[in-house]
Amino acid sequence: MLDAGQLAKIERFWRYYDHDNDGIPQRTLPGVHPKGAYFARGSGHNQYGGYTEDSKEYQIVVDRLRKKWMTAARLVPQALVQPAPQKTDIAIVSLGSCDGAVHEALTRLREHGIHADYLRVRGFPFGEEVEQFMQSHRINFVVEQNRDAQLRSLLIMETGVEKTRLRSILHYNGMPIPAKYVVDGVMAVVSPQRAAAQLVG
Repeated sequence: MLDAGQLAKIERFWRYYDHDNDGIPQRTLPGVHPKGAYFARGSGHNQYGGYTEDSKEYQIVVDRLRKKWMTAARLVPQALVQPAPQKTDIAIVSLGSCDGAVHEALTRLREHGIHADYLRVRGFPFGEEVEQFMQSHRINFVVEQNRDAQLRSLLIMETGVEKTRLRSILHYNGMPIPAKYVVDGVMAVVSPQRAAAQLVG
């Protein structure tokens, strides 16, 4: 973010030019210096903010946006990982206000002999640790308070984890999600699988 002093020192301000090769162009504080003003048409612009219909110039801008996205994935807060007391191939992935219910659910699940690792997502785009965590588990329960399972959808689109390994536990009636809802959702899947494994054994 360039202030008036910084704008005064540069020869010219290019709104979309990637000065330091991280995909994120400079911005300015509005109205502090005439050099910070720029004009862009909605139909297409090049990296200098000028109008263009040139394919190569347009692709430079689009490629820069991809680089910006990848840079952002390294700058957002990393997901928090809470491992279970013992090794497990079961995981819970969640975010935000579900955190309290998930922590209580993990304790209750242990009382039933079910251990699960926990990953709390704290930013988007996802950092590498998110996919690495999910790939290391046979099943990932995605707990969220959203009718359309938006977190699960983003995890499917933005990682290489097979969607069959992501199971939704959705709660969206307007009330805070209770721990029992998470416990019941996990046990509905895990308990029958454990029973089948015992019969085979």
